[in-house]
Amino acid sequence: MKFSKAEVDAIIEASPRTFVPFNKLVLSEDHQARSATAPVMSLPELAASIKDSGVLQNLVVVQAARGRYEVCAGGRRLAALTLLVQQGDIADNYPVPVLVVPADKALIASLAENCFHVPMHPADEFAAFARLLAHGKSVEDVAAAFGVTPLIVKRRMKLATVSPQLMALYREGGIGLDCLTVLASVDDHQRQDQAWAGLPSWNQRPEHLRQLLTRGEIESDTDPLARFVTLKAYENAGGPLRRDLFSDDDRKAYLLDPALLERLAADKLGKRAKQLLSEGWKWVDIRPRFAYDEYVKHGELRKPRRAPTPEEAEALKALGSRIAALHEQMDALVDRDGDGDGDAGEGVTGASEANDAADEDDASRDRAFLALESEADGLEEERKARLEALTEWPVAWMALAGCVLHVGADGRAAIKAGLIRPEDRADLAQAITKAAEQKSAGGGSSEGDAEAARGSGLPALQSLPSAAGATARPVHSEKLMRRLTAHRVAAIQAELLDRPEVALAALTTHLTLKLLADPLHGAYRLPNLLAISATGNQHELRGAAEDIEASPAAQRIEADRIAWIEHLPKEPEAVFDWMLGQPPQTVQRLLTFLVASTVNGINGTDAGRPVNDGLARALGLDMTRWWSATGEAYLQHVSKTRVVEVVHTVAGAKAAGPLAALKKDAAVAQAEQLLAGRGWLPDCLRVQPDAESPATGGEAVDANDPARTEAPDCA
Repeated sequence: MKFSKAEVDAIIEASPRTFVPFNKLVLSEDHQARSATAPVMSLPELAASIKDSGVLQNLVVVQAARGRYEVCAGGRRLAALTLLVQQGDIADNYPVPVLVVPADKALIASLAENCFHVPMHPADEFAAFARLLAHGKSVEDVAAAFGVTPLIVKRRMKLATVSPQLMALYREGGIGLDCLTVLASVDDHQRQDQAWAGLPSWNQRPEHLRQLLTRGEIESDTDPLARFVTLKAYENAGGPLRRDLFSDDDRKAYLLDPALLERLAADKLGKRAKQLLSEGWKWVDIRPRFAYDEYVKHGELRKPRRAPTPEEAEALKALGSRIAALHEQMDALVDRDGDGDGDAGEGVTGASEANDAADEDDASRDRAFLALESEADGLEEERKARLEALTEWPVAWMALAGCVLHVGADGRAAIKAGLIRPEDRADLAQAITKAAEQKSAGGGSSEGDAEAARGSGLPALQSLPSAAGATARPVHSEKLMRRLTAHRVAAIQAELLDRPEVALAALTTHLTLKLLADPLHGAYRLPNLLAISATGNQHELRGAAEDIEASPAAQRIEADRIAWIEHLPKEPEAVFDWMLGQPPQTVQRLLTFLVASTVNGINGTDAGRPVNDGLARALGLDMTRWWSATGEAYLQHVSKTRVVEVVHTVAGAKAAGPLAALKKDAAVAQAEQLLAGRGWLPDCLRVQPDAESPATGGEAVDANDPARTEAPDCA
């Protein structure tokens, strides 16, 4: 039922506006167009607005018996007024502006008010809050006027400062509020726009957007180093940070100076390091973040345990006996629990009483079991503490060993003790053997001492690499190998985009190996049109190399992917018909792109022949066009010895010599300059020529050719 504007105006014109005391108003049961089950906004916010500014929109009422007025439009305002009266903020005879309408027009007026009401867009609300504060209102005043917390006002203010382009997109429904709040957490409009523009359409999730915006920043509540230093200490040191108003934890912040954070952590660890040195350790290294690669050549001692005194042995024996007895009692309770089923008794009443008794018995057993378990756990902790007290570092060992003081994953200071430098291995072996022989000769050797004297005389070593083992350490860590091979895969994909004949050969080879290598494979019939599975590996590339998105190869692939998506039909069922209508060249180019997207070859080790080596040779892959050995890409992730070795290979001994005396960061910076433009590649990125491979006849393609970045030419 729709009413014209003339009808509504006539109703309003014939109805007087007046004020009615609050205590004369009641909610109408017959003339309300809105149901009682309709969603209700926050009444405290509305009540706060009425308290601050009064009732800005009159209620629509019908005159009733005994001087009362029934409210047929404005139920929420009436409920908010009721809340204010109950809180004592207004009197019960507070004058309320009303529009009095005839009873036969009441339902029309109620329906018209709700139908013609247009809610404010949230973007307008954000802008209005910003204007209030710009006109001199304080955050607290605005918060009180609208019944919200100051934090909510600050959040709406922050949303009002989002980039105009993003706000316009939000008004059009092109971006959700969840993503808008993430973008509003940073103040730079250009950074906001770039982050949203660089977000792929298939992954426009606030979590992914937050990762992009906070890359390189340190979260104060999750990073172990930040928790160890504390946010307060970082701020007192002048450390720059960014707070996220939209975080559930208002104390959360993003720290922007990692170098300062590590220096503060090292300073805080320094006092404990002096204490460790005073205890007798030969050396103590301070490492805010422990790196296992730095100590892979070090041996690691096992902390020995002395024989307990008679009193200590008796206490340990008593603890063991008591723990065993508790476990026996717990097992007995479990066995009784399985034998509790029996006859319920005769009749319904008897069965009910039996069930109640059984339930009570079960509850009693549970309580007893938990009490025994708690006691056993407590005694077990006591036994562990007593055993730990029996372990101690021999002074002779400490004089040859050291420890690394670092921040653990729990945000507390942690000690990696008993490490042996390679040059101290021989002295330590001699000291351990000598101590064992002395105790054995004296007749007072314990079981541990006898074991120490057995074999090579080095059983106390938990890990002690030999000289041969030390030199066998891989040049590249697993993480770096995955990073480098990910760049190799991306480069092969980018090269393959312009070589459809190689893509077709690769696809045919894949299908041949799948279907013809074993005839049984061809017997399987899946419900799909074609029994071919394919998986793009872009997600795996990003996981293996965090810098992959900035590489020329990945950017080329992403540009083609976006172009193809724009040309394909939006409905999946229309793709096949669309494909039939395309020129063969277009289908071939699309197939080439799809094959390129599936190229594999990320590997964590530097051994063996790469799985994509044949494909790389067929393409004439030259990784110097797609990757260079910068500090970020390579030099920071290998040892300084490796950095010097690479420079020596490329620029000679005269250039490499001075690097050995520099600290790692300085050596990396200078090496990066020396390697710039030299085209050096680690072995895992090189393509070795295969004399037996036939020529592909492929035409060489210039990576800088504009045709390589054009959108697909689709009919």
